[in-house]
Amino acid sequence: RGLAHLHAHKVIHRDIKGQNVLLTENAEVKLVDFGVSAQLDRTVGRRNTFIGTPYWMAPEVIACDENPDATYDYRSDIWSLGITAIEMAEGAPPLCDMHPMRALFLIPRNPPPRLKSKKWSKKFIDFIDTCLIKTYLSRPPTEQLLKFPFIRDQPTERQVRIQLKDHIDRSRKKRGEKEETEYEYSGSEEEDDSHGEEGEPSSIMNVPGESTLRREFLRLQQENKSNSEALKQQQQLQQQQQRDPEAHIKHLLHQRQRRIEEQKEERRRVEEQQRREREQRKLQEKEQQRRLEDMQALRREEERRQAEREQEYIRHRLEEEQRQLEILQQQLLQEQALLLVTGPSASSGKMLFRASLLERDGNTSREGIHPGHQGNTSPL
Repeated sequence: RGLAHLHAHKVIHRDIKGQNVLLTENAEVKLVDFGVSAQLDRTVGRRNTFIGTPYWMAPEVIACDENPDATYDYRSDIWSLGITAIEMAEGAPPLCDMHPMRALFLIPRNPPPRLKSKKWSKKFIDFIDTCLIKTYLSRPPTEQLLKFPFIRDQPTERQVRIQLKDHIDRSRKKRGEKEETEYEYSGSEEEDDSHGEEGEPSSIMNVPGESTLRREFLRLQQENKSNSEALKQQQQLQQQQQRDPEAHIKHLLHQRQRRIEEQKEERRRVEEQQRREREQRKLQEKEQQRRLEDMQALRREEERRQAEREQEYIRHRLEEEQRQLEILQQQLLQEQALLLVTGPSASSGKMLFRASLLERDGNTSREGIHPGHQGNTSPL
């Protein structure tokens, strides 16, 4: 009925096995571990993801690892239900003595498994055979399975719970607490089964998709362990709460205080990180400001030097022009003195010579003299 409820709401459990079917102290059956369950699309209604536990995995689910176009629907849970029924009857699922990768190789290729012992009723055998039809499209849905004689002819729910409660009590007296059976991955990657059946490969190292299967199986096994540990811790807390409510309250308060301290420590780390980031930003800003000031100082120094060079050039030109002017004045005085000595007869020739000389000196003054020019004009 639990599977029928899931399938009616378009949900695939995808990990049906004995480990995920639990009994409470009041003999209530609980279906757990929905960590890999999936919601079916309303239009397509199928999945193509390789997920599950190897020994209970349906052939169509295994095919999804090798064929991207392969699909399956909620009837893959029906196959896992049939394997779980064999597990509950015989204590272990089929092929459990083999390497998980080898089991995944053989499940799609072997005929459907059957019960080893003939002590079981025909109704139970027919129920398992119906669940383990290899073509999933031919498997009946859960609503039809509820009408099978094996399910329909069961005692009432109250009678079943009474029987289960008696069984639980007897088991506790014999073995103490009920132990949980787990199937661990204990094989080597290079495991070689030398006693395989005829026609089977002695090694599955070259099976397509093997590495993906191994990684997926290890991941799922780790998830199952984590879920089992979390469930055990929850059950222990519930038992502790029933035995000693005050101790349970103290434990909850202690956990709350520890979470508060962890949150404070986390906030402190975040604040410390933010403080370091702020200091780092300030240092970067200071460094950028220092570089900017250095560049501005260099620019001002370069401008000052350029101004000094220009002033020095102008001063040198002025000095050179002043020197040339003094030379001309000396020449003029010499000419005047010469005119006074020679008299009027030579005045006209001297005047022409003076005019040509002044014209030449004027041209020289207009052209300018570059700083550093050391040429002098001797007076005639």
